[in-house]
Amino acid sequence: MTEQNRIVVIGGGPAGIMAAFSAKHHHPEHAVMILDKEAELGRKLCISGSGRGNLTNKNLTKNISSSFYTHHPVVFSVFEQFGYDDIRSFFEMMGIPLYEEEKTKKGKIYPVVDHAKTVRDILVDSLTNAGVIIATHTSVTKLLYKQDEWTIETNNNTYKTDSIIIATGGKSYPALGADGSGYALLFSLGHTIIPPVPTAVPIVSKNQLPHLLQGEKYVMKVDVMIDNKVVQSEIGDVLFTQYGLSGSAILEVSRAISIALHREQKKNIVVRLSFFSDTTIKEVKQELEKRWDTHPEWLVSRSLWGMVTTKVANAVCMIAKFPKEKKSEDLTSDERHNVLSILTAYELPVIDTRGWNEAEFTAGGISLDEIDATTLASKKVPHVYFAGEVLNVDGEIGGYNLSWAWASGWVAGKLQSFDTINI
Repeated sequence: MTEQNRIVVIGGGPAGIMAAFSAKHHHPEHAVMILDKEAELGRKLCISGSGRGNLTNKNLTKNISSSFYTHHPVVFSVFEQFGYDDIRSFFEMMGIPLYEEEKTKKGKIYPVVDHAKTVRDILVDSLTNAGVIIATHTSVTKLLYKQDEWTIETNNNTYKTDSIIIATGGKSYPALGADGSGYALLFSLGHTIIPPVPTAVPIVSKNQLPHLLQGEKYVMKVDVMIDNKVVQSEIGDVLFTQYGLSGSAILEVSRAISIALHREQKKNIVVRLSFFSDTTIKEVKQELEKRWDTHPEWLVSRSLWGMVTTKVANAVCMIAKFPKEKKSEDLTSDERHNVLSILTAYELPVIDTRGWNEAEFTAGGISLDEIDATTLASKKVPHVYFAGEVLNVDGEIGGYNLSWAWASGWVAGKLQSFDTINI
């Protein structure tokens, strides 16, 4: 391999893997090399979709504006070049048939084999067969550009190349290699880094309700309130834990919480919960009053059974500080209102998120204003391209973030200004 016809991809996650495929496809006469500091490529891919591999979403192309939090021309340009149909075709070409999960009705696309590690193994095997050189246990320590050539210094060797694709990922799951180390390299090249924060992450709230319901999961309505204003609402699973809250609904709203906490330094953040996700407060109130008026002899906890579980009923009474023998007929007007409020609008102050070790995604990264919207090339330095989560792009849960990895990897791998480079 000569230095003048080498393309180097830094980072061996989903975006880096796809970038290598794309580079080899568009420039078959050039050698392609992946540098990754882990022992094997695609470790984070192996845990996607709870290990099943939620590879994309059938609603991707038509829902870009609502499914991605970053509304920037870069995002739209990338998916115009490599959209949902292209992603499906790529995997089917790799021998990975896909199917849509019907249970959630959210358009999630999985491999028929339902095994993300198998997908990873197929991709890595295909890279090797295509002639892509893979260097693992290789950490990049410095990037230097001189005389129309890049020098890549690593812990093992020094590489020289004309073109670099950087796909070093975000900071979520650092144990799997995504520790945000790429940000420092790019900052040294003059790029602006939007402060990264963990998203799709459980939240910490020292509160009586999670303590009483620890280990229980309920479908609930969740409102996020920041400075007394509702900024996001979701309906879905809420899992009560020893530290606070988790579950799909909490992961969905955690982005707004994390940005407010970690980037904006806000303190007044509250999660408001309702055990009645598809029933109005008025309807819940009417049902409660009907039970209390019809069965005044029932204990208050007994009056809630059936509307909620016995465990929730007992927790409501403990939070309301009712004695166990308190009967429905003994409830005052204020106490009736308090029960209704606990069931339909219980507020938990948020202390923190659980951090990078439990976060699925990263919000933040390289400013998109410094990236060419068509090519994903750097506007700061020559012949450097970007792909994946290292960029300030993140989307909803459900295959959207992996879709960005595949699409941006493919576009970056084109090296669309490659022909202008003197090699």
